[in-house]
Amino acid sequence: MTNFTPEFFIQNEIDYIQFQFTTLLGDLKAVEIPAKNWEDMREGTGVDGSSLGFLATEQSDMRAIPDYSTYSILPWDDGLARFICDMYGNDGTPHPLDPRSIFKRVLNQAQEMGFTYLTRPELEWYFVTDNMVPADEAKYMATVPMDIFHFLRRQITDYMILTFPKGAPHTIHHECGPGQHEIELMKCEALSQSDNVQTSKIIIKTVALEEEIIGTFMPKPFPDQAGNGLHIHQYLENEKGENVFSEESGVSDILRHFIGGTIKHIDALCAILNPSTNSYKRLVPDHEAPVYTAWGIANRTALMRVPGYENKAHVEYRAGDASMNIYLGNAVLLAAGLDGIKKKIEPPAPTSKNVDNMTDKERKELGITQLPKSLEEAVDAFEQSSFMKGVLGKPFMDIYIATKHEEIREHKEAVEHGKETEWERKKYLFC
Repeated sequence: MTNFTPEFFIQNEIDYIQFQFTTLLGDLKAVEIPAKNWEDMREGTGVDGSSLGFLATEQSDMRAIPDYSTYSILPWDDGLARFICDMYGNDGTPHPLDPRSIFKRVLNQAQEMGFTYLTRPELEWYFVTDNMVPADEAKYMATVPMDIFHFLRRQITDYMILTFPKGAPHTIHHECGPGQHEIELMKCEALSQSDNVQTSKIIIKTVALEEEIIGTFMPKPFPDQAGNGLHIHQYLENEKGENVFSEESGVSDILRHFIGGTIKHIDALCAILNPSTNSYKRLVPDHEAPVYTAWGIANRTALMRVPGYENKAHVEYRAGDASMNIYLGNAVLLAAGLDGIKKKIEPPAPTSKNVDNMTDKERKELGITQLPKSLEEAVDAFEQSSFMKGVLGKPFMDIYIATKHEEIREHKEAVEHGKETEWERKKYLFC
């Protein structure tokens, strides 16, 4: 590992260092220090947790401690480097409300079971103008002259390559909606990949800002256009680096039980994976995003798809969106999958049919249910879940539930006053 010293930063022409961390709701925050102060700050810095939604005012002291493996130079700002931080309490232990530390705890549980968790996310977003109009008119995988922001996607990709300590972009293209774009990342160890997602979002927003447009990950910014998903391809490997989701006949028992655990806990998981009121405008039938608890091979209408174009099986979770806190999203997906493996939870039978086109009777016969239809339904399931309490801890559950109840109350008030769209855009445009 690099020996970070004042001389190192001078040699690399670094003037400022940014300590980045993620709040309970997924917002990326930062505090900057002059590089010349490194020796005094190398073990981290204090932050006011109450101002960031972590803690009550009387319990507000936290420390942001840099993870040295996350060091990178931010290419859009000369002389600025960053470290991603874990949040610690005054007792010197990981803070129970720190999303990155929660995910690391679940990753340790996987490791104790002999597994390494890897992911491959697909990030979708819109470029929009200040008056909320799509910034281009192109469609799926368009080229010039319609795809006028192809150069921005390449710039974003170049910045990712320069900034990611591990992992890399895989494919880039225009998505279905006007102004909508996608970058898929290469498979990578899941903690680093979560860091990459947070980094990608700030890169996309920064590049958009330089073009005087907005990059938004809002799940459903336009009612008549495709929503923004965050599909997560999931992989488990054993200590030899072998894919435990795959066997000669195709899908392994481990993968089947992993899917079973996810589906068992899915209603509660949605409070994390689809955490905004706007999320549920995307999760409606016949609009590409899955809304039923089905799984299948090569079935793009299923909640969990085992891709048919790869020799080695893995599973893609298709309902999530980028308003989620990526550390928490990965934590609950992994924890639910591990619960399925430990308890040998069987999922419904796989299907190759279009789940949206099935009758209610057909879905019922296959044991397929519908996802929560609103944030309120998801939070109710979350609040009742002893499993989620075990994964996330009571302190997290208490503050998250209280925060979401207030969000739901504000949304209802906006609806009553005919200001739902205005409220959601103000609340979620920069998620």
